Amino acid sequence: MDIIFDEYITFPETEHTSFKFDKLRDCFDCVEAVEIAFEIEFSCGDGKFLSDDADFTEEELQKYDGNVCLKTPPRFTETKKLFKVDKPYRFTIKYYENLEEVRYFLNGRETSRTWIN
Repeated sequence: MDIIFDEYITFPETEHTSFKFDKLRDCFDCVEAVEIAFEIEFSCGDGKFLSDDADFTEEELQKYDGNVCLKTPPRFTETKKLFKVDKPYRFTIKYYENLEEVRYFLNGRETSRTWIN
């Protein structure tokens, strides 16, 4: 087993800690993949979450597309409960070579797996 990523990240991020999220995002193709792996959702700006409102205008969708607001704490996808402010959350990614899979953990709880072909 190899540890690909293992960092504590607090939200809202500061200029001194923003590099941690950048390192996490670099492990994935896009922010949406981070959200799926850890079963969380990031704000797209202005404290809004894309899943809250299906009535976004085309202009708003273009404004928020690909943007992540780290000033608003993310929230858990299932419960919609926001992360606690200034509480460190541990994001861990482990690669199991013998199983050919990657496992994702948030605060030690496995959130998902990806099999590698």
